[in-house]
Amino acid sequence: EEKTKVEILLTSQSQAGINDLPHGLHIEYDEERKQFLNMLRFDNTRYDKIGAEYPSSCEWLWVHPQYLAWLSTNASSLLLVEGKPGSGKSTLAKYFERKIREKEPQSIVANFFYSFRDGESQTSHYSMLRSILYDVLNQNETFFFHFQPHFRAVGAHQPINVGVLYNALKAVLLSFKHHPAAENLYIIVDALDESDEQDRRDVMQLLHRLCSSNTTCTVKVFLSSRPISQLHKKCHTIRLQDHTEIDILKFTESFLGPELGFPPLVLQEALDYIVSSAQGTFVWVFLVRQQLLRFAESGYTTAEIFQFLKSLPTELADFYTLMLARLESSDLQNTKHRQKMFQLILYSYRPLSLTEVEHCFAVPDEIDIEFLPTTMSFQKDGVQDIKNRVISCGGGFLEVRGSTVQVIHQTVRQYLFNATDANSLFSISDRDAAHTGISVILIRYLMVCASEPFQSGEHIAIGSWLAENFDGYARYLNSRPLINYILHYLPQHLSECA
Repeated sequence: EEKTKVEILLTSQSQAGINDLPHGLHIEYDEERKQFLNMLRFDNTRYDKIGAEYPSSCEWLWVHPQYLAWLSTNASSLLLVEGKPGSGKSTLAKYFERKIREKEPQSIVANFFYSFRDGESQTSHYSMLRSILYDVLNQNETFFFHFQPHFRAVGAHQPINVGVLYNALKAVLLSFKHHPAAENLYIIVDALDESDEQDRRDVMQLLHRLCSSNTTCTVKVFLSSRPISQLHKKCHTIRLQDHTEIDILKFTESFLGPELGFPPLVLQEALDYIVSSAQGTFVWVFLVRQQLLRFAESGYTTAEIFQFLKSLPTELADFYTLMLARLESSDLQNTKHRQKMFQLILYSYRPLSLTEVEHCFAVPDEIDIEFLPTTMSFQKDGVQDIKNRVISCGGGFLEVRGSTVQVIHQTVRQYLFNATDANSLFSISDRDAAHTGISVILIRYLMVCASEPFQSGEHIAIGSWLAENFDGYARYLNSRPLINYILHYLPQHLSECA
């Protein structure tokens, strides 16, 4: 007797009982896309650390001829905002990202902010592609078919080869130029100069190829960077420092008058001087404000503070030299604290949180000092107000942004590595000493954590532990702020020690 094979396709909204059908293959709608999103998800940490623009600043962008030419054409195109260090590139990129979402809520907006300060994963082109593609696929599921063949091929081989996946990500992004539906896609990439030099040229070529032809899907790439050779291709270009004078003027007015009480006649002269001397560099104006407010704390006349203003260096590197000299000469007994603080911030492999820095300061970093790995000694040696310790040790170079301790600008990191003398009292340029000190802190922290189960009078020998003992200790370790950093990065610090 011949048997008849019947195959039935059922579709339904999700309801109780549907998934329990016997002998059936259940496929959840959108399940594969969600799996791809989980594979792509990446935490781009730099974005939340970028300060908001000063009220009513950055508005010149919307009427700039190069911006209008880039935006008005129906063709895909690339806009390069090129600016010198400290000119406000990241602030402008974040401002544009927020405003374009408001102006065009139906458009797809994807972004990535490179950051050397935030660790190697934040300078990676692989991370950039993951973040960009995640934004696109998360906002518009019609792009899903671009991903399917590449990701199915990659997923067929376990474990997944990162190099193969990286090439697949580039292929997916490039395929967007052939998207059949009429969509507007904005891709915002900030601080390309802080990205990995390896493959940077290939990434630039990829973005140019993405914008190279007229298609149904219009791709607009907004790119910001310091001047670098790989960017010298034909595209719409804005030289940022030529257009920030009015923004610097508004910011300067906000503290010369309200905060420092400059009278009208002197105010205008001081405004003209600062705007002219800034040469389009916001960081310089920020530092001037810090120094003026500090000078004003002990009382002043208008003539005195204006004279002090004119005595400040007008070049960013010279300003940092002045700040470093003051830091080295002040309160010499705290030199070791400052050195430890800067080594932690500059040589860690990712930004440290305020709590992580607090725990680092509860552990001595000198190899030859006696150390008792107990919770009691750890608590006794902890700093009570770590935020004030950061500020006092930082000398204007460090800041607490959200919960993260960082240098105020990437130019600070570059300056300190190049400018400090290994023989000075405040030496931070000795790479071996820095990694050795950090390694000592992390190993001793592990010793404190390892001793915790044996510090109570009724401790149980590990050989007699039950599942609940292991579970409790695991929860304890998970609560220790530095454990995650140690597990990821202690081997790298050790490898840098002579």
